[in-house]
Amino acid sequence: MNLKLKQARKENGYSQADLADALNVDIKTVGNWERGKTLPDIEQLWKCAKILHTDPNDLLGWYEEHPEDRPTVPAGAEGELIACYRQSTEKRRSKILETARDQAELSQAQAAAPEGEGLEADQVRSA
Repeated sequence: MNLKLKQARKENGYSQADLADALNVDIKTVGNWERGKTLPDIEQLWKCAKILHTDPNDLLGWYEEHPEDRPTVPAGAEGELIACYRQSTEKRRSKILETARDQAELSQAQAAAPEGEGLEADQVRSA
């Protein structure tokens, strides 16, 4: 098994100490996992995946051996939005989500408004 923990940790900007603190384990434990000396238990693996914004299968290297099982990312702007979100820091992810929610709410309000009373396109963009 090829645990992809180090790669996922670095991609998300975590040090070993940061990840150890988030998991409430010793830093040596994280180092042992990354070197393949020991493996996290299922609960620890799930927590790692959640913290590192991935899934346990990805951390375990499953998709390298079974690429057909990898979830597909939507094409076009939707896929680009997902990719941008995944590459962002936690603080930026919160901003992206906040903006998306605001725009969705405005879109729903515009769609529900009687004809002629909806928000103008420039109002939606500037909101």
